[in-house]
Order: sequence, then C-alpha cells, then structure tokens
Amino acid sequence: MNRVQKIAWYQLIVTGVALFISIIAVGILYRFVGMPRAFGGCGFIGFVGFCGLSPLLFRKKKGKVDFDERDKQIQLRASFAGYLSTYLFIVAACMIPWWIIGYKGTITVNALPWLVFGQMIVFIFVQSITTLIQYGWGGKNHE
Repeated sequence: MNRVQKIAWYQLIVTGVALFISIIAVGILYRFVGMPRAFGGCGFIGFVGFCGLSPLLFRKKKGKVDFDERDKQIQLRASFAGYLSTYLFIVAACMIPWWIIGYKGTITVNALPWLVFGQMIVFIFVQSITTLIQYGWGGKNHE
C-alpha cells in the first residue's frame, strides 16, 4: 500500500468516526435537551480537521520515488470526482429547500455552516473512495 492509499484510508476512518460520534451525541442530547439544542453534538464533526495531519503522519521517504505519472492521474481524477460531487451537493442543498419552502420562504443563517461541513465531508469521502477504487483496478501487483 503506497502513501496515497494510506492517506485515503486515514481520511475515511477519521471522517467516519467523526460522523459516527456526532450522530450518537445528537441522539443522546436529543433525549435530554430536545432538538434545537441537540445539534450542539455535531461539534464532533470538527474532528474531521485531523485529516489535515495526514501529510505529517504519512511523510515521503527520502530518496524513494513513490509518486509517478499513474499516481498523479489517479489523484487528479479523484480530486475531480470530489469537486464534482461537492458541486452536486451544493446545488442539491440549495435547491431542495427552495422546492420545499418556496420562493417566499426564509432559511436561517445557521444553515450555512451545515453547507460547509457537508461539502467538506462529501469531498473527503468521494476523493478517498475514488482513490482507493482506482488503485484497486490495477490488482495486487500494480500497487
């Protein structure tokens, strides 16, 4: 497994654990304080910031070439898929409330951070999964 695959697995695990803990926290808080205040449990989504540590945790080895043209193409395609899915998420997140509420309705400003967190999580998941799928296409001998 090369460095890019390790980073993809790390990001999937960190993001998945952060989402899981946030969902559990919202469920527990909902039981005790009710729904509007239960969304405070989503603060655990901030753990996704630990994905920024991946270049430090998985450093390049000196004197070893571990990134060639194929790896560059895989990373470009995975990033494109992540950005495309982010665009689709933003369009859906903006248009669905418009269809439900109507053109005269209003949305609170508190929805904007959810848009940012949602697009960040969608990008990380799609980019990581696309990276792992593309490396899986080559089989075991073409790591």
